[in-house]
Amino acid sequence: MIDLTSQTLGETDQLIELDIREDLRQLILTMSQQARHRILIFSHELDHSLFDTDELYEAVKTLAIASHRTHIHIIVQNAKPMIQKGHRLLSLARRISSHIKLKVTAKEHKDILENFIIFDDRAYIVQNNPDRFKAYGNFYEPLKTRQLSEQFDELWARGIIDSSLRRLSL
Repeated sequence: MIDLTSQTLGETDQLIELDIREDLRQLILTMSQQARHRILIFSHELDHSLFDTDELYEAVKTLAIASHRTHIHIIVQNAKPMIQKGHRLLSLARRISSHIKLKVTAKEHKDILENFIIFDDRAYIVQNNPDRFKAYGNFYEPLKTRQLSEQFDELWARGIIDSSLRRLSL
């Protein structure tokens, strides 16, 4: 298991490379727990094994309710698994819709292979292929984070609000 105890969001500039699911899940959780303003997620399906955990749910919920200025934006290429299987982050987004927003990518962006997450405009994680758990990230790399943020902003601007993501279950 990866040791992230010496890593601090917005301070530690060290490239972290990993290729084990549990290490990637831990990196996502640790950065999410340290985030103070926003989390931006671009993902194919918001993989249940990485994102549908009690710990991540609590970290995202804590961030979302911390301030009226905090927000979490999530873009997925395929929302069906989240809707069909259920997903803690989808349930949370439905409950705290003013701070957590979900969109589906526009058709012209369906061929993007990588998944990525941005934390507080300071840190990031990139997973080059969603079918493998090989990924890299950094707790503080402003240039790379800015590039990913620009890409995310374009994806978000063209993203589609899918009514099935907003609907509350009865």
